[in-house]
Amino acid sequence: MNQSFDTIIVGAGAAGCVLANRLSARSGHSVLLLEAGQDTPPGREPRDVLDTYPGSYYNPAYFWPELKVHWRLASNSPPVGYSQGRIMGGGSSVMGMVALRGTPDDYAEWEQLGASGWGWNDVLPYFRKLEHDFDFGGGVHGADGPVPVRRTPQGDWPPLSKAFYEFASERQLPYVADMNADFRDGYASVPISSWPDKRGSSAICYLTSDVRARPNLSIVTQAMLTEIKFNGRRATGAVADIAGERREFQGREVILCLGGIHSPAMLMRSGIGPSAHLRDHGIAVRADMPGVGANLSNHSLLFIGFHLPRHARQARSLRPHPTTVLRFSSGLAGAPRTDMYINVQSKTSWSALGQRIANLAPSLWKPAGRGRVALRSLDPRQEPLVEMNFAGHELDLRRLMKGFQLSVEMLAYAAARGLAGVNFPVKFTDRLRELNRKSASNAAKSLAVAWLTDVVPAAAGPVFATLADRKVDLALLVKDEEALAEHVRQNVAGMFHVAGTCRMGASTDRDAVVDRMGRVRGIDGLRVVDASIMPTVPRANTNIPTIMIAEKIAAGMV
Repeated sequence: MNQSFDTIIVGAGAAGCVLANRLSARSGHSVLLLEAGQDTPPGREPRDVLDTYPGSYYNPAYFWPELKVHWRLASNSPPVGYSQGRIMGGGSSVMGMVALRGTPDDYAEWEQLGASGWGWNDVLPYFRKLEHDFDFGGGVHGADGPVPVRRTPQGDWPPLSKAFYEFASERQLPYVADMNADFRDGYASVPISSWPDKRGSSAICYLTSDVRARPNLSIVTQAMLTEIKFNGRRATGAVADIAGERREFQGREVILCLGGIHSPAMLMRSGIGPSAHLRDHGIAVRADMPGVGANLSNHSLLFIGFHLPRHARQARSLRPHPTTVLRFSSGLAGAPRTDMYINVQSKTSWSALGQRIANLAPSLWKPAGRGRVALRSLDPRQEPLVEMNFAGHELDLRRLMKGFQLSVEMLAYAAARGLAGVNFPVKFTDRLRELNRKSASNAAKSLAVAWLTDVVPAAAGPVFATLADRKVDLALLVKDEEALAEHVRQNVAGMFHVAGTCRMGASTDRDAVVDRMGRVRGIDGLRVVDASIMPTVPRANTNIPTIMIAEKIAAGMV
């Protein structure tokens, strides 16, 4: 293989696959795509990756095995396993396929924070470019992009989604059929990036057989980046461990697409980051950038699980697990509008038991608090310290409490009471992750417990209480403000939407890491293009916004 390229892209996740496609479309431009995980070639994708139910999420072979995070801080919460994709397509190959863009307010905020040229009218053409929306057209949607977007028809909704639709209607909350163009609060259909028969990952959508056949595109998988090569303040290449062999590649430009955790960690190991922190680890400072690893923004949430009787379960023919959400504004002082939502899921796992357990997940869409990524070691195989700092900001704590209270109110609604059996708060721990791991043993245990709870409904209470750290009376809990606040602190968890740790900003902003084109400030030949450059996390799962970012930056490069 040629060892010298015009562009080296490190990380074949949501952004990396897009960049590999768009940049290699120029026949005279050579591109190398490095990915630490396994490949998923067209026609040979694993069945669990293809499935429109995200069974791949439960396969540990597709994730960084040692990555852990603290939901709050290292001082007040234990480390728990955190799922970040290590596979072609990254998170788009293993997560839930929710295809949200965010709202115009999100991108107005980006501009206000110094990311000029990233307002709603600037990003909309790239949202349209990437998508093939099967349900909506007009000037705000794309019809011939590579990424499929569709929604579950109302007639196919599970009983629970229909019941909460009634709840919202009684409170005069509108039905939002298209969350990507209608930004009102209301009860909404969730858009999904899949075809009826398979997932629409960035690998499937952008690295087709035709694209892979381009002679100027080289793809190397099982390639662990260990070092970025520099000549002074210019990046000149990358070093990767490939099957235990050290391989060095030269490049006119290196683009990091490693995500909100690993991109800042690699910058810091390269001497780009907060100078005092780098010196603490014996790293020579190449560029003092206090914003690297700071400003971590993510969506926090809580879970309330409940058992579904037979008549309330999602039809087996309906594969996607998210169908509807309640999108609302907390109304608390200092909070932006549309800052919350409650996810409605009628199926929570791949197993027989998971098909009998539903959940409501009150979620914070616009966090005020920020976390951080910091190094533990110079060794790239040593995962960094990640503190999400959920509920660390008083406004975030109060909003999560409000979302939890509304969720309990929804469960008490007359149409829902006949569908929801024993309820229990769920604590998202490593123990729960292990119970959900896809294996023959877990399948057998799940089937036995599912049968028991169907045949002996009274057994459901003690069984499901084991998923919570203690027995909780939800009706009493929401009436005790201090107890509820403590419940939130002890049970808050998070999504896989880490953003902001290498954020875009103005050249005068000392905390900005990259410019509006993802170029690392003060360093030539090095870009970051992934969710880490978002100034704040949008009101959306980050997959579609990340693909948009890659489309927009690629268009500016060619």
